[in-house]
Amino acid sequence: MRSSGARIAGAAALAALALGAQAAPACADPAFETLRELCIATRAEAPAAVAAAEKRGWTDMPATFRAEVAKQGFSGGDGRAKIINRVLMLMYAGVGAPVIDGFPVPVRACAVGARPADGTSARKAAAAWAAVPADPGLPASKGSAYAFLDEGGEHKAVTAAELRTPRGKDLIRQGRVTMLFVSGQPTAPLIVYAIPTL
Repeated sequence: MRSSGARIAGAAALAALALGAQAAPACADPAFETLRELCIATRAEAPAAVAAAEKRGWTDMPATFRAEVAKQGFSGGDGRAKIINRVLMLMYAGVGAPVIDGFPVPVRACAVGARPADGTSARKAAAAWAAVPADPGLPASKGSAYAFLDEGGEHKAVTAAELRTPRGKDLIRQGRVTMLFVSGQPTAPLIVYAIPTL
């Protein structure tokens, strides 16, 4: 039989562990949290995303980065930049057409990049939010891509192949499909939130 001193010590250790867990909440990724604020909250509508950035003090994106965004296949939009805690944050909202299952699919898209940043943290945050398996059939240069339906806050995976079917096209026309891409170098991740359109 354990002594009362041992029981008290054990209870104190458990309490300390519990308090430690409560005092150290999961750390959110800054780039992904910015994507939530500027892109996800505005459903990748370019004027609304840019306005949200400006409201938070973001300024014009440097021309160098505009050219880089164009190389990623985005056009017809606008971008902003801001330095937050010594990290250059970039956002761009416009349109694109990633090739899915051999065919370009028009999307309205909103992207956030950070330099320097923890690419591993950004990828983990994106994967946790998507909450569906990455789809290798979706384009993602050196990264991961997800497509899903939002069913009342629960994400249900949609594959690249499904998006080419009549049902998939109907879901796109209804605006029910969401895509998330994470690519780029480990210290310069690019996270793209996209809504396919037909």
